[in-house]
Amino acid sequence: MHASFTRRPGHESRPASKLRRTLMVLVGASCLTGAPLLSHAQSDNWPSKAVTIVSPYNPGGTNDVPARIFAEGFQRLFGQSFIVKNVPGAAGIVGSNAVMNATPDGYTLLSTNSGAMIVQSIVKTPSPYDPLRNFTPIVKFVDASTFIGVNGDLPVKNVGELIALAKREPGKLNYSSSGSGSFGNFLGEYFKLMTGTDIVHIPGKGSAAAVMEMKAGRVQLMFDPIVLPQSSDGRVKVLATTGSERVEGQPNIPTVKEAGGPEMAIDAWFGLFGPANLPREVVAKLEAASKKVMEDPETRKKFLNLGLIPKVQGSAPFRAQVESDIRLYADVKTRAKLVVE
Repeated sequence: MHASFTRRPGHESRPASKLRRTLMVLVGASCLTGAPLLSHAQSDNWPSKAVTIVSPYNPGGTNDVPARIFAEGFQRLFGQSFIVKNVPGAAGIVGSNAVMNATPDGYTLLSTNSGAMIVQSIVKTPSPYDPLRNFTPIVKFVDASTFIGVNGDLPVKNVGELIALAKREPGKLNYSSSGSGSFGNFLGEYFKLMTGTDIVHIPGKGSAAAVMEMKAGRVQLMFDPIVLPQSSDGRVKVLATTGSERVEGQPNIPTVKEAGGPEMAIDAWFGLFGPANLPREVVAKLEAASKKVMEDPETRKKFLNLGLIPKVQGSAPFRAQVESDIRLYADVKTRAKLVVE
């Protein structure tokens, strides 16, 4: 026997209210797509609270410069606090992992460089992360011309003389970097490969600490952008830039090839990343804001004085550069037999 239901008088043809229909549509959309409407609304209102920009190194290093300049510019443009938080460790891996595991809502970002993002992902065993699967490339801030700097008392005037000294005294010259597996470590090993020299890597605890060791004479050379601003007192000599051409704003510094060495056409970069699946609206806002920050002549001048080349690059071309760098650095790693545990 089937149960029967009797309709109450007056309710046979009563249509659902407009509000009810709207709610039903919203609930259905939420169930099917994981509530993107809420996410979209939140990203449209971004930033509605303070944003943390993680710098994965100690304060005072080269990586802090773009992080703090752009944080100040973003704060001015968005009217919200952008706080730079130093999370050092493992040559950038600790801070990078913190952002990789953060909620992709735009309130935790990563200001980093090609050393922490690309080199670490390639030379470390096992790899700590995948730059394209675990992060969202947002914008490249600047290209960083890396310089070869030596202790002021080292008896060399150019790269050719440095190579000759290293070959006369194999294993006696030490170079430092911001840490094991850093871009400076990568360039040092690449330099050894290209010149057939034997120099020893002494990892530092960030670029600022490493350059102080060089100034004190405990290590003899570095491959890092920081050697340029640290050369004013004579305790550091800048021999060359590792790029393919001389740096705008530093025309008197030769390339490695011009200074008597091989051609080393590898430059670093500094840029902004978020966790994977960062909303497109947030990425677009940060792209536009970054271009506005770099339009300021004084900002450009600050970067040029440090040997950093203002070159804002949006998300799509930045992602393409990351892909290209991964291929290039993987090839160098194989040729140099570079392994970092």
